[in-house]
Amino acid sequence: MRLLSKILWFLAFLAATFVWMVLFEHGFSMQAFSKGFREEWQSLSRMVTGAQTEIAPATAPTPPSKSKP
Repeated sequence: MRLLSKILWFLAFLAATFVWMVLFEHGFSMQAFSKGFREEWQSLSRMVTGAQTEIAPATAPTPPSKSKP
C-alpha cells in the first residue's frame, strides 16, 4: 500500500510540475494556458512515442560582404 501511495504522490508531482512549466512559459491567462498545454502535451507525446517530425535542414549563415567605397 505504501508503494501505491508513493506512485500517486510522484504522479501528482509530475502533473504539478507540468502545469507550472506551462504557466510560466506560456502565461497565466486561461487562453495562453490552454494553448500552451496543448502545444507542450503534443511535444511531450512526440518525445515519448518517438514520432519524428520533419525538420528543415539548417542553412549555413552567409558572411557579410565587405565592400570598400
